[in-house]
Amino acid sequence: MPIQINNPCVQKGCIIGFNHLSKLLAMEDITIFEKIKKAENLPQLPQVMLRLIKACNSEKTSIEELTQIISADPSLTSRLLQIIGSPYINLPKEVNSIKTAVVYLGIDTIRNIAISTSAMRFFKFSQALEGFDMGKFWHHSYKSAVIAQIIVQENELSNSDELFLAGLLHDIGRLVLMRNFPKEYQIILKTATTERQILAAEMEMFKADTPQVSAWLFRQWNLNPLISDAVLFINEEMEQIESALSHVKIIYSANILAGHRGDEKLNVVSDLVGLSPAGLEQIVLQADQAVEEMAKSLGIDLEQPFDQIDEKELSDEIQDLSLFFGTLQNLLNAKNMESVLDIAQNGLKILFNIPRVFYFLLDEKKNILTGYCSTTDKSHKIIKSIALPLSNQTSLLIKCHKDQQVQNSLKKNGQKKIAISDTQIIRLLEAPGLYCIPIYSSQKVSGVMALGVDDHMAKRLDKSEGLVRLFSKQTGVCLHSIRFHNEYANNIHEMKMEAYATLTDKVIHEVNNPIAIVKNYIETLSLKLPDKHPTQNELSIISEEMTRMSGLLDKLRSFSRPRIDGFEPIDINQLCQSILEILKKTILLPQKIDASISIDPEIPLIKTDRNGLKQVFINLIKNAAEAMYNGGKIRVKTRFLPESSKIMIDEKKRIPGNIEIVFSDNGPGIDDTIKETLFEPYTTTKTGPGPSGLGLSIVHSIIKELNGSIACQSKKGKGTRFVITLPVSSSKKKA
Repeated sequence: MPIQINNPCVQKGCIIGFNHLSKLLAMEDITIFEKIKKAENLPQLPQVMLRLIKACNSEKTSIEELTQIISADPSLTSRLLQIIGSPYINLPKEVNSIKTAVVYLGIDTIRNIAISTSAMRFFKFSQALEGFDMGKFWHHSYKSAVIAQIIVQENELSNSDELFLAGLLHDIGRLVLMRNFPKEYQIILKTATTERQILAAEMEMFKADTPQVSAWLFRQWNLNPLISDAVLFINEEMEQIESALSHVKIIYSANILAGHRGDEKLNVVSDLVGLSPAGLEQIVLQADQAVEEMAKSLGIDLEQPFDQIDEKELSDEIQDLSLFFGTLQNLLNAKNMESVLDIAQNGLKILFNIPRVFYFLLDEKKNILTGYCSTTDKSHKIIKSIALPLSNQTSLLIKCHKDQQVQNSLKKNGQKKIAISDTQIIRLLEAPGLYCIPIYSSQKVSGVMALGVDDHMAKRLDKSEGLVRLFSKQTGVCLHSIRFHNEYANNIHEMKMEAYATLTDKVIHEVNNPIAIVKNYIETLSLKLPDKHPTQNELSIISEEMTRMSGLLDKLRSFSRPRIDGFEPIDINQLCQSILEILKKTILLPQKIDASISIDPEIPLIKTDRNGLKQVFINLIKNAAEAMYNGGKIRVKTRFLPESSKIMIDEKKRIPGNIEIVFSDNGPGIDDTIKETLFEPYTTTKTGPGPSGLGLSIVHSIIKELNGSIACQSKKGKGTRFVITLPVSSSKKKA
């Protein structure tokens, strides 16, 4: 790689004093490698790191296996326990074993700690000499690693981790030489102006150059011999590389593309790696972006001399970044909103020692921010009942949401007085101040994180602004992804149901026409015949069957367009009890089914349609009874959802909440394949010619018209639960 020389003082190609210095260095029968080995100035054991990376990438790896691998490297073990034991982690109990640390931090965090710790061990290994730019050295090494890894992935080859490591450490031999022979190497830096001259000078002085020392070091670490060869031949002529193995070609090409004016050499390496120049250009751009993002995340200013960077500060940054990426992986694996928020809170606790976090998420339909927090937080119920209208101009939370900028109540930004809502939230957080972080993705704000902080915490967050933004953005991306998935699935279902309804309406209309015509002809024919004509009986039977057919069509209509008579205040407890008593006598007791009800006396009257709910309740209880041939239990439970009722702080206004009605049984359960289409028409869990498969479709349609929701929870052989949620106050949807 190109090295910046501050003071070239000799003519091109001229090396002063090399022969003399070479003699001083060279002792009889002792090679440069033996000298390095005796000096004991070698970076140690990346083999452990490599094993750890592979183990973390395998789904079959157990906690015990990870513990065993980590235990093989004393420095990694020490580093891990140091991190887990720091005050920033703030564990409720002492961690004094590797296994406990692994369990707490998680596999992804462990992997990133191993990589970053080991990599920094290499790059701070050699103290920078005059004329040597460690920043450019790191930039070239990291860019080579990223390019090599992407090329491997594009070609769908294996061992991307090994090639990343080879790209990252291909010039490690130079640091080893500088560390062990600083005075001698200082002369090389002062006299050589190009990479080729530096390599020649190394050979003249040490009888070995950087690639040879790097390859030797790889062999000392017992890495894959093919990877060692890739590093060894990294500066050979193109003609020799063309016939080499893919490992050699990839590292060779990555080194060229990451070097000075590498974008001008796309055509040169295109054939070596089997990718087009255009494709390679995109890879180089990706690598540049990755290097810039990593440098920014680590707080490295590539324009600043690397040796002026505070190593402790850099180490802290790497620790934070490692812990963050572990949290990020957990965020990406989260399946629901509650998991995302819990993982984000745990991440903030690990990274910044933030004891408590509240979330205020956007409800676009109501134009408010609604409160959320961990279910283990003592203020959980209170926060879930809080909402902030976006019209509130004084709240820092609303300002943070609208401006997409961090807000800190401990800073005096010309704001005369803290809003009442902010003061109340600070009290609930039990902290001196409120630190608001916007949760956003692709310029779309999802809400705000409300952190309880003191001055020290706030300053640490300000200092880590880049990481904080990255953290909040990834949280926003995950929330947006889950919401989009849920909304998309719901929209698809609604579109299917609407399509069914439209088709049903058309069928009803088309079939009703001939039915009406046939019935008219039957009536006309009956009038033409004598009253006692033998055919009158047959005509009467035909007329009855046509009427029955009309009745079947009416059932179809009740699915496609359920009849909602009107919204009125209803005592839901009384309605459930009365229906259950009727069905006990007619259906449940004869089938030896025990039915009970548990009511919440706090449920207010709800504004809804009585007859629609009757039809829903009867359908669900009858379905459960028909599934339990040998008897069983049915339980109905009602409750008011207090967390659904929102108090609008600063406006003395309350948003009515929701109620929940649960119908559960201990029957055979519903098969997973049926559950996917359970509320679609003509889906049935029953057998025989009788069932139409419209019952649950009608139930779904009615609940939808009542502005509610219904969900099914069932496991084969373990019973079924239908959970209905209805608003306390509602009205009929506009056509």
